[in-house]
Amino acid sequence: MSKEPNFNSEELLTFLWKKRKPIIIITVAAIVLSVTVSLMMTPYYKATATVFPTRSNSVDFQGTARNSVVEFGDEADAERLLQVLISPEIRDSLTIKYKLYEHYDIDSGASQSRAKFQKAYENNVQFNRTRYNSITIDVFDKEPEVAADMANDIVRLVDTVMNRMIRERSVGPMWAVQHEVELIKTEMGDYSDRLKALSDSGVVGIDARANLNADILEAKRSGDKALVAELMKEKAASKKYGADYDLYSNLSEFFSLRYSNILDVNDQATQYANTNIQQTIRHSMAEVPDKKAKPKRAVIVVFSTISAFLFAVFGLLAIERIKQIKAKVQ
Repeated sequence: MSKEPNFNSEELLTFLWKKRKPIIIITVAAIVLSVTVSLMMTPYYKATATVFPTRSNSVDFQGTARNSVVEFGDEADAERLLQVLISPEIRDSLTIKYKLYEHYDIDSGASQSRAKFQKAYENNVQFNRTRYNSITIDVFDKEPEVAADMANDIVRLVDTVMNRMIRERSVGPMWAVQHEVELIKTEMGDYSDRLKALSDSGVVGIDARANLNADILEAKRSGDKALVAELMKEKAASKKYGADYDLYSNLSEFFSLRYSNILDVNDQATQYANTNIQQTIRHSMAEVPDKKAKPKRAVIVVFSTISAFLFAVFGLLAIERIKQIKAKVQ
């Protein structure tokens, strides 16, 4: 009965030495092939821009709140910024400006061209959030100038897209607030007219009303009959319409305060609806790269060489094992 072969380290080294020629041939062939392929691959340059998100409600024009345009955003703001960066609006703007279908050698009329383009775009335009809550915009391209220009255009497009979103969101509230302003102005004008009419009829305010009797007595002592008649008229009018005067006076004061507050809201809504400001804090804009980012030729050659060597060793071991099994069966 034949003994089952069992490779130890010495036997493995002996086996490798015996099979050194095919192993060397396969490894050298892999080196030559990987070098050739890596040299044929198109080099890509990487341009990087870095921005920080601002707070989501950061358009504080009055500068009274903590959430101003100089405040850094939190994780939620960073995630919202990422959603804007991957939006079709930014992608389509870049596609039109740089003719990316043609630039990526994709036939726009071919089958599944959109899927191929999206894959190429995602491979070449990448967004990542760092642990410091900043967003890096990496653009890979065959032309270093194009890579830098695209990265910087993306930074500027973020402002365009976010400002448009803010304006669209603010138009409705702005019109609602302006409608409310007009209603309050109408109410204030109505109460002002009624107060004027009551005042013209002789009604006086509550403070002056409290001193009318004393003023009448003083006028009688002084013998000023015209003043006495005027004060008596005011007393009679105030007695009859004083309650109405106080009501309209209070309403006028209330709506005046409300009008002052709504004007602040109206100003804010109007400024939101017409906003066109920088929506990110720009840490660094992209510069034209002068060094290729990919392919990493050395990595490709080393990885291919090691893979070919291991494939050759295990392949020859498998062949040797198959031969032993056949011999045992026979």
